Amino acid sequence: MEDYYEILEVSKNASKEIIEKAYKVLAKKYHPDLQEENNKSIAEEKMKLINEAYEILSDDIKRREYNIELEKQKIRTEECNINNYNFTSDKNEDYYEEDEEYYEDEKTLTKKQIKEQRRQERKAQREYEEEQERQYRRYMRSLGYKVNERWTFKKFIRLIKTIVVVTLFLLIIWILPPTHKLLIEAYEQNSIIRAMVEVLKNIFIGIGNAIASIFNK
Repeated sequence: MEDYYEILEVSKNASKEIIEKAYKVLAKKYHPDLQEENNKSIAEEKMKLINEAYEILSDDIKRREYNIELEKQKIRTEECNINNYNFTSDKNEDYYEEDEEYYEDEKTLTKKQIKEQRRQERKAQREYEEEQERQYRRYMRSLGYKVNERWTFKKFIRLIKTIVVVTLFLLIIWILPPTHKLLIEAYEQNSIIRAMVEVLKNIFIGIGNAIASIFNK
């Protein structure tokens, strides 16, 4: 991935005016018509990169998307460097001996133990990836970008659990005689509450009809 800021020789916080000035200076400097014959091909390639960089960085939306991708690449590169460092620094005789012992121990494990071990490894990997994702979102927000939360299966399950708990709580309140009476009185005396109840009722009816239509197919 090309670093457009480096191509235009500006900082990542450069304003649109500075980017435009840098583009004009570089365009004049590397314009193929102003180069010697043997340097024209190199200048043409340089101008392509300069025009491409200016097209992205001069557009607010394209620049925002590019910054996000550039930051992702930076994070991936840093993680790769850390992993490579850990890998190369640990490759000594003691490491190989421990590695062989690990696999020898693994052979003696039962299928159930191996399955549990693999599950713990996957869980640790998921937690690591989620933490990296949180750090990335915090960093991008600190730069002033709006980063949408990624919708995951775990969040979906959490939402379902919340809905179930709230539904059970409301059901208990509805069943208990003292609170049941208060709810009935509030419903009969307050038009806003009646409207809200009607909306909720229609929503649940719509969901029920949708589920029923799926099973009736």
